[in-house]
Order: sequence, then C-alpha cells, then structure tokens
Amino acid sequence: MAAKNCPETPRQKMIAMLYLVLTAMLALNVSKDILDAFIVVNDTMEQTNVNFTNKIDNSYFMFQAAAEKQDKVVPFYEKALDDHLQKLTTNLE
Repeated sequence: MAAKNCPETPRQKMIAMLYLVLTAMLALNVSKDILDAFIVVNDTMEQTNVNFTNKIDNSYFMFQAAAEKQDKVVPFYEKALDDHLQKLTTNLE
C-alpha cells in the first residue's frame, strides 16, 4: 500500500539491496563462528569421554587386582561388576 503512494527510487532500491547483502554476509560469518564453536565443544566432549573411560577402566583394573589378592574385596568387586552390567543393559533398552 505504501509502495503505491511513494515508489522506491533507484537509490533506495540500491540501499535496500546493500543492506540485504550486508545482512547475508554477517549471517554467514556468524554461522561459521557458531559451527566452529560446536566443533570445539564436540572435540572437548569426546576427549572428556575418553578420559572418563580410561579412569573407569583403570579403577576396574585396580579393583580386579585387589580382588585377586584379598578375599575382603571380592564381594565388592562382584557388586561393582553387577552394577556396571546393569547400567549397560539399561542403556541398551
């Protein structure tokens, strides 16, 4: 409705097009930065998972070594294995 009353001049059309191009360029830069941030977060999460897996495996290894040497540790080791297996089966379901 407003376009009929006062049509855009070529200068206004050019300015509108430049703003559109500028907005698109800014959007592309922002999306690249955001994607880079997601890559960094993903890499750190994967490294954290590896670290925790290594710590857990080390704990079970130490627990198993202690269980082989002492009879006091065997019931706790078996309970830890049962809990671990229970969590794995729960995650599969």
